Amino acid sequence: MFQRDYILRMIEMMGDIARRVAQLMDELEYLHQLDKESRLHCGLPLKALEELSFESLRELLAPEARLYASELIYLRAMERSMQWEARDELLLKSLRLLATLSEEGVLCEVRAPRLRELKQQLLSLLTAEDLAACAMFFGSGGAFDEMEDALFQAEERVRSPEERITLVGKGAELLRQAANATDETLAHCGMTREELLEAAEELSGLAG
Repeated sequence: MFQRDYILRMIEMMGDIARRVAQLMDELEYLHQLDKESRLHCGLPLKALEELSFESLRELLAPEARLYASELIYLRAMERSMQWEARDELLLKSLRLLATLSEEGVLCEVRAPRLRELKQQLLSLLTAEDLAACAMFFGSGGAFDEMEDALFQAEERVRSPEERITLVGKGAELLRQAANATDETLAHCGMTREELLEAAEELSGLAG
């Protein structure tokens, strides 16, 4: 588990990277800078981040490198000449890499806005598994409102009764656990204990 100060320093460094590349008007300079950062923080060239599958990157990269990879892939997707279809493919990979870090509570808290942005933009492309991973991430960061939304969206996309039973069971447990959060955390996400317990009951009722 990362310490809070360490995570905040990483986020600050990624902000510095984003600001530096945003100032580069030339596409080749932009890509060169991203490649440099990719080799430094991920041990891979930018092209590898683009071309390797999410599954391969998840296996190859440690959690810290996955965080940087998610950000660098996001910045690559935002490059002006990127075609829409290729952009969505990269953004989906960025979302999936970020969502693997759900065990890092502080990171989930400070990076929830980025995951929310990606989820909203890519919603039509997300699978039940993607949305369940997003729910775990949001829950770890105390964004229980976002977690609830993602769980019900995931339930709508399950492909089999067995998958529904598993998702509904785990999701309802997440909601019940969230109801035990501090008053401050609940106030921050705009939900009450009663609302979370009601959501858990409603989700459980969808098991069929």
